[in-house]
Amino acid sequence: MKYTWYVLVLFTMASCQYFETDKISSDTFYKEEIKTISWNDVDQFPNFNSCQDTSGKMASKACFENTLISKIYAGFSAKHFVSIRTIKDTLWVAIAVSQTGNIAVNAIEMDSITALTFPDLSTWIRQSVDSIAPVAPAHKRGVPVAVAFKLPVVLQTK
Repeated sequence: MKYTWYVLVLFTMASCQYFETDKISSDTFYKEEIKTISWNDVDQFPNFNSCQDTSGKMASKACFENTLISKIYAGFSAKHFVSIRTIKDTLWVAIAVSQTGNIAVNAIEMDSITALTFPDLSTWIRQSVDSIAPVAPAHKRGVPVAVAFKLPVVLQTK
């Protein structure tokens, strides 16, 4: 009986800590949540109207990139490229889509020979991108976010 009394008292004193709940401050919760977010990925990529029916994240991204590249080609395809030599070059166009869906060119990387041969090419690309209507922006956790893409544009002359 005596031992039972001691065990009961010890159990009562030791068990209080098991019934307490740890309170986490909002700052601690926020810091832990920020660590779990992948900042290099979005939940939904920007969308053109033609890509609305695309299901799947990677299919949506591919549809957006292909539509964007075709609109860039269409913007400067009416221009006449004249070159003395055959050129086959890949231009890299860094494009940003803002939180509101506006598309802008950040930079254009091209070979120096291509830049000398077609000095107005970067202007034509910028004009064709500027003529594209705003799109539905990318979303991260339901919030519109800005994203950046680096797209290849293949230039080939005969």
